[in-house]
Amino acid sequence: MSDRILRGAFGALLFIGTLVGCTESVTSTLGCPELCSDQSAALRDTILVGSVAIDTTFLGYPRRGEDRNVTLRNQTDTADIRLVARYDSLPSSYQLTGATSDSTIRLVDSAQFIFVIDTLTTKPTAPITIEAFDVDTTSADTLTSALIPLFRSGRLIGSQTYLAADFTTDTIRLPLNNAAVFAKVRDTLRLRIGLRVTGLGNAQLRVLGNSFIPRLRMRVSADTTVQAVSLLPRSKTPTDDQTTANSLVFFPLIVAGGQPAPPPGMFTIGGIAGARTYIRFDIPTTVLDSVQVIRASLLLTQAPARGTAAVADSVTIFTAPVLASPSITDILTASSFVGSTRGYGIDSVRFSPRGSGVRSIELVNLLRFWRDVGTTNTSRSIVLSALEEGSSPGEANFYSSEAAAALRPRLRLTFVPRRGFGIP
Repeated sequence: MSDRILRGAFGALLFIGTLVGCTESVTSTLGCPELCSDQSAALRDTILVGSVAIDTTFLGYPRRGEDRNVTLRNQTDTADIRLVARYDSLPSSYQLTGATSDSTIRLVDSAQFIFVIDTLTTKPTAPITIEAFDVDTTSADTLTSALIPLFRSGRLIGSQTYLAADFTTDTIRLPLNNAAVFAKVRDTLRLRIGLRVTGLGNAQLRVLGNSFIPRLRMRVSADTTVQAVSLLPRSKTPTDDQTTANSLVFFPLIVAGGQPAPPPGMFTIGGIAGARTYIRFDIPTTVLDSVQVIRASLLLTQAPARGTAAVADSVTIFTAPVLASPSITDILTASSFVGSTRGYGIDSVRFSPRGSGVRSIELVNLLRFWRDVGTTNTSRSIVLSALEEGSSPGEANFYSSEAAAALRPRLRLTFVPRRGFGIP
């Protein structure tokens, strides 16, 4: 395409309100001379084949501590997600009303692990058994390989089966073994609870840890006038990194279902492994400065998901603009600085993990934003992420910029050439 056509074909931005006021029935610039391009110009389409400069997938989202809503799953070979709650500070004494000194705790009664579940989106329809295990260890206590063996019968400290009719309330009070909890209190040890669900078919519960922090509750005296003790989770390790310790007070433990990094020529979004994809665009300045973009579509060619990630449920994908300065060259760091999808007018989309073929994500409002801010203030990049990343097995796979030319991502623009703009 020649420079003359490029300059006459691409760029500029047109607000939605302007489009409403200037319809195709207007054949000259007399209708709205200050806002509209020449309405006698026809809409044109072009596909920018090399517009995607970089696309890279990162795993492990959400990071520990970023989201405490955890979906417990036990779906045969498809997914196994458990959770760990740390109570590293247990009381050793209590105070009677009117007493001048504390009394040593000599019993534990009615011990419970209390948490809130989402009964709207994941309400069980079959019996589910919730099991609690003592998962404290002197080994590397954040490694999945060290924690999984601790979910065994000799460490079971609580178990209860709930019928579907029992989930009429969103609060679950799981009874714990009083003697096991008291032994931790008596010996000034920490209590770390590992939770697992089992059941016929696909057992799952969505724990809403963001709105209600799971807590340990117990009575510490036979005297009924002594109030029960309620403890929030706390982690004392690692001792030299309080930020990391805070992220470990309550976290998911992925046992099965996480897919590895995608093969060359592909990128992935979603899944148990929590995949996000960073995409950077290379759009010539003349493209955005020369036309009014009516529609901008990121065209992606989907391939069926791998193995257990090819589930029937659709994956909801969000597109977030990267707000990091172009001076941040590390793309993993840059991808952590993203804006709100709603704030930039980018709708979410839903794709089937089993699907294939060309898919579209609309980016017209984002292109208008990029033109406004220029290239010195923000990079022209996005991050694609899934609604249930790290908690749902479904993932969406697409061919990357390293794939065969016909399968690579590309940007399709519908535009109007700018002519006779403004008052002479």
